[in-house]
Amino acid sequence: MPFVSRNPGRNSSIQLAASCLFFASGALGLGYQLVWVKKAALIVGSSQIALSTVVTSFFLGLALGSLYVGRHLRSRRWSPLVVYGLFEVAIGAFALAFPFLFGVVESAYSALYPYFGDSASALFAMRFALLFVFFLLPTFFMGGTLPLLLDGLVARDQTVGSLTSLLYGLNIAGAVTGVLLTGYWAVPVLGMNGTSIAAGCGNLAVGAIALLAFRRTPPLHLPAADNDGESDAGAPSFPPRTFVGLSFFSGFVALAYQILWMRHFSLFTDSTVYFTSILLAVYLAALATGSMALSWLLKRGLHPLRVLAVTQPLVPVLAFALLTAWRSAYRTYEVDGDPLSLTVLPNWSIFSDTIDAILVAPAAQVALVLFVPVTVIGAGLPSLIAGATRSSSSLRGIAGSLVFWNTVGSSAGGYAAGYLLIPLLGLTHSLVMLAAISIAIGMTCECLLAREAGGNRLLFAQLLRRPGMVFGVAALGFTAFSSQRDIVRETLMQDGQGKGGKTHFVSLTEGALTTAWVLRKDDRRYIGSGTVVLASASSDFSYQAMQGSAAPLLYPRPGAPKDVLGIALGSGQTFGGILLHPIEHMDVVDISTEIVGLSLEHFEDVQHGLASDPRVRFHIDDGRHFVARSEAESYDLVSTEPPPPTHSGAHVLYSLEFYQETHRILRDGGMLVSWLPLYRVTPDDTRGMLKTQAAVFPYTFVIKLGAQDFAILSYKLNEPPLIRREWLEARMEHFANEHHASGFHWPGRPTTYPVASVEGIVALFLSGPDDIASIDFPLIHREDDQRLGYSSGDRELLRRYEGLEKIARLSFTAIPMTSMAKLQQYFDEPMPLEAIEEDRAAGLFQNFGVASPRRLRELEASWKGETTAQARARIAMRIAVLYDTQLSKDRAYEWIGRALADGAESPRFVRLARSMARHGIAVYSEDLRAWLEAQPPRHRYAQV
Repeated sequence: MPFVSRNPGRNSSIQLAASCLFFASGALGLGYQLVWVKKAALIVGSSQIALSTVVTSFFLGLALGSLYVGRHLRSRRWSPLVVYGLFEVAIGAFALAFPFLFGVVESAYSALYPYFGDSASALFAMRFALLFVFFLLPTFFMGGTLPLLLDGLVARDQTVGSLTSLLYGLNIAGAVTGVLLTGYWAVPVLGMNGTSIAAGCGNLAVGAIALLAFRRTPPLHLPAADNDGESDAGAPSFPPRTFVGLSFFSGFVALAYQILWMRHFSLFTDSTVYFTSILLAVYLAALATGSMALSWLLKRGLHPLRVLAVTQPLVPVLAFALLTAWRSAYRTYEVDGDPLSLTVLPNWSIFSDTIDAILVAPAAQVALVLFVPVTVIGAGLPSLIAGATRSSSSLRGIAGSLVFWNTVGSSAGGYAAGYLLIPLLGLTHSLVMLAAISIAIGMTCECLLAREAGGNRLLFAQLLRRPGMVFGVAALGFTAFSSQRDIVRETLMQDGQGKGGKTHFVSLTEGALTTAWVLRKDDRRYIGSGTVVLASASSDFSYQAMQGSAAPLLYPRPGAPKDVLGIALGSGQTFGGILLHPIEHMDVVDISTEIVGLSLEHFEDVQHGLASDPRVRFHIDDGRHFVARSEAESYDLVSTEPPPPTHSGAHVLYSLEFYQETHRILRDGGMLVSWLPLYRVTPDDTRGMLKTQAAVFPYTFVIKLGAQDFAILSYKLNEPPLIRREWLEARMEHFANEHHASGFHWPGRPTTYPVASVEGIVALFLSGPDDIASIDFPLIHREDDQRLGYSSGDRELLRRYEGLEKIARLSFTAIPMTSMAKLQQYFDEPMPLEAIEEDRAAGLFQNFGVASPRRLRELEASWKGETTAQARARIAMRIAVLYDTQLSKDRAYEWIGRALADGAESPRFVRLARSMARHGIAVYSEDLRAWLEAQPPRHRYAQV
């Protein structure tokens, strides 16, 4: 439709108000995107194909909104700024209704899934259609906001480029704020539904302010009734085809680069929710910087196509040159003191441990790699809009069209990078492919400039001497030189799991979901994804083999479980161990095709025929999604061994909702076994995991699997489980074939019973239902707030000590120890309780310092029998040391208090008491303070 420009100009107050509102809507919009994508993943799963479906449907709605609004909705009466306010109100209304609407979509997906689940293509189409319809309304309105603001604010042709760049940059800067607020505060505090509602209120406020502020503002450009597609000045209201193509590919490389950088960082950095938020925030901040810098350049008369022609070839040069720049901001810890010390020395510090670790360090690392090249990329879209627009009256239509194609290109780039480029070309050559596109964008812009300057008669030789062409040729040469190295293998060996020691990679696969690998260090093989080790195998004892056999051994019914579900394959030892028992059917679910392929190929010797056993069926799916779509009461055993719960996305397999769904699909008497790696969680994490699983399964136990690996074992029963000795003895015949567990004793102090004995299996039990239920901890892990993925209050301990014995020892203290006398009720025959309890303590001594129960009883009896205060004080201090060694701080403080009461005030006793009080002070400072306050004044700070 043609337009008539009234061109009265816009005063600065209106521009300032609109800019502030657009900044706020950018923050709210990114908050929505993060929350809604996370929530949608709970329905369709968090596999790569499912997430791509969510993001694609989201982006397409944005694109359609931009395109439609750019060509329609012009009014003679209402300013576009008023329509913008109505759009913001509509977005806010949807956000408020989101929790209810999400439930409707979830019900619809559950109803449709049985009809589409057997066909991957049909399932993809159903997911896309459902989510597209779900997201269409809010994303349509989001996509239309930029064309409306440009149409309502840009009155003079000379300000087209500068104002477009400024508004685009402000909106992205707002998005940075939204990412940080959502990732660091809103979701863990308000939950995803609460975040959506709060942001909805924010959008309603933005819309209301816009309606009030701009209700009397007249429209700048009025619709006319002349020839379609031409403005009053003869300028087309749609962009030339060349600009459409440039806009598409500009969006394509922008998101594709982001995917490749994220994959690069995953090779040496844990993919936590914090790091994901930081990467997105820095990326958006760089885009905003580029757009605002362009606004400054265009105000000074620089041609927008000249900016692109010179800068776009620089993108690949900068991308390759800065890949390892993150090392300059690397931050680590060095443990100071004895092996039990909790004193650490970070190699640099700016604010505080927490702020530096979760914000400053990752932001600096990401910024060093990608801020400069993304700043250059950020000039792309606003330059193209400015370059294609000949008058302010045509800006709205051109901006709408170019934003549409840029958004479509972004969606295509994200999809292509993950599904096509990386699997087919690998990370290195995918960067080369994007480099070629960036260089082509710059050269094309130079050709457009040359056509403006010299028409079609410009000679080829003259064209080659133009700046954009020179830069492009130089960038091609640099890219060809840089692509000679294998970036993935080099990064893994220097900064990832391959560094240190004699390490070599057995196999390496770059897939759509992850970079999967198998490596060997000495006689041990490891399988992993990015920087996460998923499992290992050697000729020695294997905790995974123990987890595989523990559940069938402790099954509360005669015989073996018939139908088994295994989630997260890893090395396959756990599920191979289950196959040793006479089960009938096993479903193995893993999210990664690459991990399944490498595991079956390189760990066949420890899997007991897992790859070829006719009882086994493999499924490539998200475990949470698979469980939610399984039929009720379809399994007797569910065994999970996912990545550590703090790994991005893994928290859903430790959530209340997952346990509820697992309870639904288990038959009566069924079992759930969840991996509990103490060296990957904190004490509060451990308490929360135990409380959450026990909230659904009252009969929950903690059992020992290996040196620092434990499992949470739960029964679906209405009465306490009872394990019969005859069942255990019969099942031991199958367990005897597990050569990576049978025949071993626990290392450390000698144990009486081998692992593969009835008494040895009973000694695996650490905690029973009553003691787990008595844990005083308020946190239940839910999918909505994702607290396990974010923080449980003591996450700084994990950042310092993850993977080390220290964090395992601290987390072990969160597991309440149940006496063997109380556990006897779950076995049908009397057990040699004292001997089993001694064996349990001996097996735990090496890693956790657990004292001999017999020795403690003897010392306590001696203390009671002593008549002299000095002798009683000495014994009390010995008992306190034993409890403190295993970090039972309450009992240690109790016995220190008794020693002090008996007059243990000699310098030696005081030094020992002070040492125990300070031991573990990073964790137990509040316990120590409370204990000191309860002591007599003379024993408080002067003595201890």
